[in-house]
Amino acid sequence: MNQDKPAKNEGGSKPITWKGEQAFYIAGTEHDDDTIRIVADGHELILKLVMPTLCITYADMKFANSVGGVQKDYPDSATYGPKYFDPPVVLNGEKEVEEFTWIRGAKRVTIGPKVTVIEWPSWHTLIIPKLRIKAKEKVKALLKIPKVEITVSSPYASKILQYADGRHVGGIHVTKRHPDWKPEPVPQKYDLWVRAIDGHTRRAIPEAKVSLFTWEAKRFVLEAHWYANEMGIIEASGLPSSDRKLVTVECRPWLLQAWRFRPLPGQKVRRTFRLWQSKEGSCSYEWRERDSLESIAKLTGTQPATILKINRLRSADELKPGQTIKVPCIEAIYPVEARDTLEILTERFCYNSVDELALANELPKPYRLNLDQELRLPGWRFFQSGSDDYFVNLDEQFGLPRGWSRPAQRTLHDDPTRAYEHEVIAIPTQEFVSAHNLRKWH
Repeated sequence: MNQDKPAKNEGGSKPITWKGEQAFYIAGTEHDDDTIRIVADGHELILKLVMPTLCITYADMKFANSVGGVQKDYPDSATYGPKYFDPPVVLNGEKEVEEFTWIRGAKRVTIGPKVTVIEWPSWHTLIIPKLRIKAKEKVKALLKIPKVEITVSSPYASKILQYADGRHVGGIHVTKRHPDWKPEPVPQKYDLWVRAIDGHTRRAIPEAKVSLFTWEAKRFVLEAHWYANEMGIIEASGLPSSDRKLVTVECRPWLLQAWRFRPLPGQKVRRTFRLWQSKEGSCSYEWRERDSLESIAKLTGTQPATILKINRLRSADELKPGQTIKVPCIEAIYPVEARDTLEILTERFCYNSVDELALANELPKPYRLNLDQELRLPGWRFFQSGSDDYFVNLDEQFGLPRGWSRPAQRTLHDDPTRAYEHEVIAIPTQEFVSAHNLRKWH
């Protein structure tokens, strides 16, 4: 004689029996075909869906005519219900349901004056197409779930999905789990995908150096670096998540780009960097007693010998405090980013008016900017910061009041007093400072 085996305990947890209801709303769209699909899990159940009667379309024309002719959209069709469905009309079997309605997958449909009850086996997908709901109107539906046995490893689950002209536009998941169930821990790892391209041509930049930094002891510390492949791409998986990360991308003669982000566990972080080639220039610099050729060369991205050659000097011994020399710099040309406006850039780079910046770039009125458009910033020069440059020190080095040196690009800084390593920084001339008012960037 066969006997039913007792339910197996999972880690000492006994199965539970549960039944429940889940209410949800279906909103009408402006499309021709609003459809609801309900997909249940593997439990063998007879589920019920309760919906307003007259938001369901009838397939058989005689049936439609018998309830008032051409069916209007809900809620305008509400007057049909009490007149034609009292007592309720019952359709039994899939064949009869499909003959008189567009519903598929149901075994029994009970059409009442106010609501229709649709019953179907959970191993079938219930499909209710051609819902008649006016755009921006909504109807309330109720999913009824009978008694079901739930274990730690076997919850009840179903998906209610709404489609408009075949396109998925919304829905909900209904899930009931065992009280002893615990979610699997999310690995504290994330994946990183970075691509470097030329801002003008959109071509890949092979061998671009991608550096990843993590925030430690109130500063970003190098975690790893890679070199891009022939497509300008690096991919790294299984990186440890943390609250703050920084990615920099550099490849001479393109200017470094930096991005500060917070990766979540399990996230696939993707970012495309558009890099812009630098345009070399030169500017005057007053030599200080504490200066060295190495420190100035690092700031200007050149070699000490280059600075000597520009100034026709044989050695650093010829440099005296207070002496004015020429040093290389990067022309202050700013590529417009998304959400930039002339007003924002005027404020950020301390111009007296929007007209001043527009006139310098020969912009006609009304002033409009395009993405990646290049703007000249008269009175400013770009440099590259060192590994531990503070903006206040750069102000002092160039003989400026505090607060003038600033990042050339729009990058989030956790420590607004310190520049990122090799970051492009903007430093004004003393003449520009004398003619304009200070507006601190942070």
